[in-house]
Amino acid sequence: PGEMALLKSVAFGALLVASHAFSGPSLGLPRALGPVRAVSSAPRTAPAAVRMGAEDVGGAFKKVAASISLALLLFAPTAPMHAETTTVGETGASFKVLRGASSTQDSGSRRTITRGTVLDNSVFTKQNLKGISFQQSLCRSCDFSGSKLTGASFFDGDLSNANMEGAELSSVNFEMTCMKDANLKNAVVKGAYVLATTKLDGIIIDGADFSDTFLRKDQQRYLCGRATGTNPKTGVDTKDSLMCDQVKGL
Repeated sequence: PGEMALLKSVAFGALLVASHAFSGPSLGLPRALGPVRAVSSAPRTAPAAVRMGAEDVGGAFKKVAASISLALLLFAPTAPMHAETTTVGETGASFKVLRGASSTQDSGSRRTITRGTVLDNSVFTKQNLKGISFQQSLCRSCDFSGSKLTGASFFDGDLSNANMEGAELSSVNFEMTCMKDANLKNAVVKGAYVLATTKLDGIIIDGADFSDTFLRKDQQRYLCGRATGTNPKTGVDTKDSLMCDQVKGL
């Protein structure tokens, strides 16, 4: 990329020089458009003819140089510009979310692009991840403990064995999300989007607050069978947030 930039700089300089030469007196107007001059019947002397030939050759050379310079500027390959990225993956490295696209819960806002990404074992502890889209991403064994994920989306993602203890998960989209063995201990899960396609097998919900989160009857029954404790932030009992008193047979 450095050599290409230098080449372009040289070509651009040559083009400027050639352009300045074009604007000089040697270029002039075409004879058909220039001022009418009296034509002498005397034959042209040899020195004058030689001088005019030299000027013609010089002008042609300047035109060729300008054409080459312009071609270099227009057609020289340019190194691609890559968006700012952070390497995350199977190594489980910690990283700070920067910027990117919009989530399904906050359309139109600039968010981090983590869609369809392998984020297994990555650490997101105590971060502000509001509205971040993790759609179709593999977040198995990721650590989101203590993070603010309000309005985030895990649509069609995998949160198996993920640690979300104490996280703010209100209005999060869990549609088609695999949450098998995920830890939601003491998490606030108010008004979350949970459908029949959300897999909740083995989920840990001790002290979690599910207020205003709509659940299918079989999901409600399953979670009520695992519910214990009181959320330390909201003071709401987990069973009360799930309205377990309305579930028959418990």
